[in-house]
Amino acid sequence: MSTDFIPIIGYGTFITHGFWKDKRNVEVCVVKDFIRIFIPKRNWFPYALSLKNSSFKALKFEVTKRELEELDIYEGVKSGLFKRVKTEVLLKNDKQIEAFIYIPTNNTINSQGLSPDLDKSDSWKKEIEKSSETLKNFPELLL
Repeated sequence: MSTDFIPIIGYGTFITHGFWKDKRNVEVCVVKDFIRIFIPKRNWFPYALSLKNSSFKALKFEVTKRELEELDIYEGVKSGLFKRVKTEVLLKNDKQIEAFIYIPTNNTINSQGLSPDLDKSDSWKKEIEKSSETLKNFPELLL
């Protein structure tokens, strides 16, 4: 019996809360055509919003189908907070792959008043800086 592994993008609490620690094939990637926004006065986690010609660095790791279902619960997929979609990411060897990313639903975008203009400087990097273990293993997240 073989286990298929599914690539996932961790760009927020998956990074800072160490979800990557027991996962397979963890590496830094560039998420293309998205921007990460973080508004600390509104939430304790960031959002990824679609924005052409933008990008940010995140972690790509692989999970099993069961782990993916657990992440769906964590991300509030059934409750309509986030949805899981496929997108292209660029790995450091210039290889492009498709991976799943959790993005806010239209309902979440509207109810939270989310837009790329709210955080043009990728404020979540300050949260990543607080995670010494993450920085030790993946310093290029902040480059």
